[in-house]
Amino acid sequence: MAASVFHRVRTGSKLGVQYNEEGQLIQVESREDEEQSVKLAEILELLLAAGYFRARIKGLSPFDKVVGGMTWCITTCNFDIDVDLLFQENSTIGQKM
Repeated sequence: MAASVFHRVRTGSKLGVQYNEEGQLIQVESREDEEQSVKLAEILELLLAAGYFRARIKGLSPFDKVVGGMTWCITTCNFDIDVDLLFQENSTIGQKM
């Protein structure tokens, strides 16, 4: 019987623990590389320079920092756009989309 390729973890990947809608524990694979970390640091530096100081909060995920910062930037630019900018921290992946 052949081994399943889905049970192997890629190099540079982390297995995170999350819960689905029913509250059941699921494992999620996320890949992080050096370029991704550098770009995140650059984005957070730009958000801090613009005045979005919530980017310093250690408890927020990188996704929440970036999307929250983008929402804050659009809101504070005082330019009228026809978009709903609802952002909630620690949302499920379905709510984030």
